[in-house]
Amino acid sequence: MEKRQKSFVQGAALLGVAGLLVKIIGAVFRIPFANAVGPEGACYYDAAYPYYSFLLVISSSGLPTAISKQVSERVALDDYRGAKEVLSVSTTLLGVIGIITSLAMFFGANVFAAITSYPETVYSFRALAPALFFVSIMCAYRGYLQGMQQMAGTALSQIAEQLGKLIIGLTLAIKLLPKGPEYAAMGALIGVSVSELMGLIVVYLFYRKRKPELDRRAKRCAAEPKGFSKVAKALLAIAVPITIGASISPLTAMVDSALIGRMLTKLGYAEDVAKTAYSLLRTYVTTLINMPGVLTMALAMSLVPAISAKKATKDKNGVRITARLGLKLALIIGVPCAVGLFVLAEPILRMLYPKLTANELMLAADLMRTASIGVIFLSMVQAMTGVVQGLGKPQIPVFNLFIGFVLKVITMLILMSIKSVNIQGAAISTVVCYAYAGIADTIYMLRRTNAPLMLYDTFIKPITGSVAMGIVAHLAYKALAKSGHATIATIAAVAAGVAVYAIAVILLKMLSKEELNYIPGGGKLKRIMYRA
Repeated sequence: MEKRQKSFVQGAALLGVAGLLVKIIGAVFRIPFANAVGPEGACYYDAAYPYYSFLLVISSSGLPTAISKQVSERVALDDYRGAKEVLSVSTTLLGVIGIITSLAMFFGANVFAAITSYPETVYSFRALAPALFFVSIMCAYRGYLQGMQQMAGTALSQIAEQLGKLIIGLTLAIKLLPKGPEYAAMGALIGVSVSELMGLIVVYLFYRKRKPELDRRAKRCAAEPKGFSKVAKALLAIAVPITIGASISPLTAMVDSALIGRMLTKLGYAEDVAKTAYSLLRTYVTTLINMPGVLTMALAMSLVPAISAKKATKDKNGVRITARLGLKLALIIGVPCAVGLFVLAEPILRMLYPKLTANELMLAADLMRTASIGVIFLSMVQAMTGVVQGLGKPQIPVFNLFIGFVLKVITMLILMSIKSVNIQGAAISTVVCYAYAGIADTIYMLRRTNAPLMLYDTFIKPITGSVAMGIVAHLAYKALAKSGHATIATIAAVAAGVAVYAIAVILLKMLSKEELNYIPGGGKLKRIMYRA
């Protein structure tokens, strides 16, 4: 049992590292892409991508988890023939789903483009269509290998996807830019389709290398096949609730895609101004706002098995400690990132996107300051979702995020109808969405575990350290920017802020001795924080 638990934790760590690399490569793609194609090209890309993400959820969210669960259960019983049957059924099931979603996107491209209010995105939708089929088949193999505790296949295929997207997508976008920004967006999204094919090839080769041994084990099993219908029903019973929850995030992006342009035009803004405002929010700002969540997710992944193990052994105190640690980590990471993005919004955007005009930079900076507040709540949502899933209640975060989504739509419709608010209404509505979900998840966690809130320890310490960090970063930038080297001033200000916050973590003892036992490298931090 201990070996299986260790294998699981190692697999989760491997996927966490891969996830970090994937996000970094993704950011490396988005920044030069936005600089190359400009706000209009980025607008077409980001208007189409949420619809792809929504259709992708059907095949890439719930079913791989269900496949992994079904395979792992059969392997635990040494039923390798049953595990192979799950792969066979899921490949057929996901193949059909992939064909349907690909055809729907390709032949429905004009309809989707009309919904976005940007007809030029029709090329982007068609470029993305093949990717849906490739991902569907790939997810069958990923789920199977994960059920076998072979996480490297998923990790390698994820990295291959992102590298393909970076190299092929960026190259095609730049090559096709002279034909128009809509063709540049199409080129980038052709890169997405090719990259998904690369990911499929990598994971399939990983499977093929292990197939002979898996087939030998399957032949030794005496268990009878359960049949396509029974296996498919079992998979869908697990997959459907997870898929519903995972669909909320792309739905939020689809609402932005469908409403922002229309509402800005209705307020009297020209179409090109509306496109620019949309791309500044979705491409330039959202890319940066989502980066801190990578750290929260990686840390939350290690907390889920810890909570599950404590719950299984009925260690209520251990559950309380670990659950509270999830909340503290969310705030220790989220609050300083939010403050840093708020304080250095304009310098960071100027450094990363030097081609923005003065007016575009001003609007993007204002949007980032608003959206940065949401980083705190997004961090809470991600960490608390992991915690609550570890408690065995995955439907709770889904319900809370759905209510947040409804609040977002209502808030957005109201605020964007006010001309003085305009595009800021979209940014504010996203903050409202995550604020509700994050707070609701936290309240549920506290009630379920009977964990004390400990306001000073959990909230005040990270806020105090973050405020000190923000002040130092702001002053450092102001002082260094006078030299005329804005990029150097920005990097130095970020470095100064990180140093101050690291010192604050130690001086304020933001983590207890017991909590540090759960953190990688916690032993060293304990010796520094709590010197005898």
